Amino acid sequence: MDNQRVDELKFTLEELGDKVNEEISKKLELEKCYRIIQRLSSFSSDCEACDQHLIDLENHIIQLRANADQLAADDVKQHKQKIDNISDHLQKAHKLVTSGYYLSIYMTMGMSLGVVFGLLIFDNIAIWLPLGFGVGIAIGAAIDADAEKKGMVL
Repeated sequence: MDNQRVDELKFTLEELGDKVNEEISKKLELEKCYRIIQRLSSFSSDCEACDQHLIDLENHIIQLRANADQLAADDVKQHKQKIDNISDHLQKAHKLVTSGYYLSIYMTMGMSLGVVFGLLIFDNIAIWLPLGFGVGIAIGAAIDADAEKKGMVL
């Protein structure tokens, strides 16, 4: 997909954001939609599913903009479901991760190891639980920063 078409779709998203109230705009997650459009655009030349998702999303956003004055809860729910399906495809097929993905994983692993070391080995959970928590956060944040630098964050 060419950049002009992506820019037009971004403009359509901005128009949609201007037409709906702030609460619905937050529910529609328009910034996430724009990031997904950029990712789909970059993968569409190599991935047929991404190309189809991009076309479907473009039609869906145009339809939302046309009905912006009368969006119902079902429209928002359908939009979220479509975005989640596309996000799942991007995560599974192209190995993209969400922001804070590794932080959450390594934080829980660090806490678990802190509890294990604190209870079983050193018999002092009060020191090892926060230590494991801190180490997990440090490692997770570092890996998240590396994924962001490599452009693997959705």
